[in-house]
Amino acid sequence: MRQPPFEHCLDCPLIIKLMDACPLSPFWQIVQEEGLSSLADASLLYELFMVIISLLPWIFGLILGILLLKRRDMRSLIRAGTHLCAHITCDVVKVIYFKEDRPDGSCSLKYGLPSCHSIFAGLYTSWVLIEILVIGTKLKTKHLIAVISMLIVPYSRIYLIYHTLKQCIYGWTIGFIFAVMGLTLHHQCKKRRKNKQIKVKQ
Repeated sequence: MRQPPFEHCLDCPLIIKLMDACPLSPFWQIVQEEGLSSLADASLLYELFMVIISLLPWIFGLILGILLLKRRDMRSLIRAGTHLCAHITCDVVKVIYFKEDRPDGSCSLKYGLPSCHSIFAGLYTSWVLIEILVIGTKLKTKHLIAVISMLIVPYSRIYLIYHTLKQCIYGWTIGFIFAVMGLTLHHQCKKRRKNKQIKVKQ
């Protein structure tokens, strides 16, 4: 039987708890009592960095949603739809198929296999890298920053005791599979649209 979560998780801000990104120590209590000077402690600063990294899938997901509303193009729609399908798949297989607990001491009592954060990170990273390495999209600084950030996400999940290495590997693999499927669908849709345009011109 797994051990219950840390007591300090109860003091964690609700938004952080909902996003499954509570730090290991009573971080918020320390900052509240000692102020920002507490961040002079390297271990607390590192912990805050891990929390921020762990929140990135939510932030990037919000950005993808905003881009979809702004651009309203086929690529943005398929990309956002792929992430949504991957997230739904994660929630379903967690509860119905795998039913594997998170590690002892985790602040979350939900099942942990696969890691949804790692699915997002794997999908996002794979999508960007496939577009650059296979399709030939030009590499930009924002791509590099995003990929490096997403590569650290699974480690942050293990560090904050939300997932095991196995749960993160499963998540990353599922994310990669969804990236391939999403890009394949996008390629086929582009191909069909191009063929239709050629027929109309003829």
